[in-house]
Amino acid sequence: MSTQHSLAGLETFDALNLEYELAYEDNLFKKACITQAISILPPGSRVLDVGCGTGIPVSDMLAKAGLDVVGFDISPKMIDLAQSRVNGSFTVSDMLSFEPEGHFGAVFMIFCHLQLSYADFHSAALKFANALEPGGLFAVGQMPGDKYVKEGEWADEGKSYVEDYNAPFMGEPLPTFMMSADGQRRMLESMGLEIVWERVDTFQPKNEKCDPEEQQYVIARRVNENPLSPPIPLPKT
Repeated sequence: MSTQHSLAGLETFDALNLEYELAYEDNLFKKACITQAISILPPGSRVLDVGCGTGIPVSDMLAKAGLDVVGFDISPKMIDLAQSRVNGSFTVSDMLSFEPEGHFGAVFMIFCHLQLSYADFHSAALKFANALEPGGLFAVGQMPGDKYVKEGEWADEGKSYVEDYNAPFMGEPLPTFMMSADGQRRMLESMGLEIVWERVDTFQPKNEKCDPEEQQYVIARRVNENPLSPPIPLPKT
């Protein structure tokens, strides 16, 4: 079921579409994450790009590597661009409404969940991780809150996350969901996933309105077919 948070990106990204793509497409850290995942995946693997946007660069890199790409995004304008330029199957949906069909060799959640509540992200992360086949990869990209969130402002005692936190985006404050870098690692591991690759670095978007951003990319593996556990921490509501 969609929520106000899961639908929040529609207005933001439908308006930005190509401006957002041009600012963020040439991100060597994001591309390094996708390249690493491609190097691990068996040829022809079926992969899911959650919140795929215009398809550039994530879906495009996956498709050009010969992978079977399925993608969705809340923005119809971005999906039109993805369908016209990237070899894959793309549909309009939000993260809570989309129901995966079959299993995937990898799921990518790359900077697509920044306007969710933690409860929404918790639900979506478990749903998409459960769609992985044994050995499948779960790749997450986010702006970790460590650089922005002050002591006492975290939503939980473990300093794992904040919600609706005003973080800079395209020159304006955007109510943003962020996990701490360690909180992101702990959440993935708490489901039963094994972290196989990580990078935290600073990226400067190609737009004069944008400030440098600290970014975290993590690739985790579903080690076997055993049921996954709900991520920790549990949502408050």
